[in-house]
Amino acid sequence: MKTLPEHTTATAHQHDTDFYTWTQEQAALLRRVPRGAFALDIDNLAEEIEDIGRGEIREVSSLPRQVLMHLLKLAILPDSPSRQHWINEVVTFQADAVLAFTPGMRQRIELDRVWKAAQNGTTNVLKSTGLQVPAWPTACPLGLDEILVTEFDLGRMLERVKSALHATAANRPQ
Repeated sequence: MKTLPEHTTATAHQHDTDFYTWTQEQAALLRRVPRGAFALDIDNLAEEIEDIGRGEIREVSSLPRQVLMHLLKLAILPDSPSRQHWINEVVTFQADAVLAFTPGMRQRIELDRVWKAAQNGTTNVLKSTGLQVPAWPTACPLGLDEILVTEFDLGRMLERVKSALHATAANRPQ
């Protein structure tokens, strides 16, 4: 009976430091195992491992979405009684994002989709409270690296979001 290659320290390290990439590489390795060599359902195992990695991407993508939603609410409703709560949420979600993101995930996150989801979530919140929904900037005013920086400057990022909202409103036809 054939044996599988030994589990290397490098592979174990990658599992701990870049889980998403590890899942994709393990699925690819499984697919290279000759069919019938082991009593394993290789195709379905590989798919399940890939799905776990994709699930991590979906879960982690919600963190910058939450950061952006709360920044939008802070920019639009600066005098809201919820202001301090939103600030705390930005700080928490941003810190969680810094801790959760790995190099393999960064290249898989579609910031444009995250931005659109943040706009949609904020639109729903504003509409549910009877508030007017502003024109949204097409492009996210922050880059993923800016959202994921360890030394996140909430005030500066909030000003960038406000500036983008004001620029969009100024360019909107009357």
